[in-house]
Amino acid sequence: MDMRRIPDGAALAALEEDFPAWRFILSDKGRWWALRGPLSMDELHERDAFDADTATELRAALRAHGWGNGKLGGSR
Repeated sequence: MDMRRIPDGAALAALEEDFPAWRFILSDKGRWWALRGPLSMDELHERDAFDADTATELRAALRAHGWGNGKLGGSR
């Protein structure tokens, strides 16, 4: 999905739907964040935050690290 043309609210909703294991924030400076946690002991070595300039870049970062891809909970 090309989110460069989608309003921020719709882009945020799309991220929440595609990556339910994550929480998303759009800062007042326009920076997009993905956060998850608290992590269990088994997950402590995993990444728990990503940030990007756009929703599209944030989606790409999550996918590049194996998140989403239609798996349960938006997990790996």
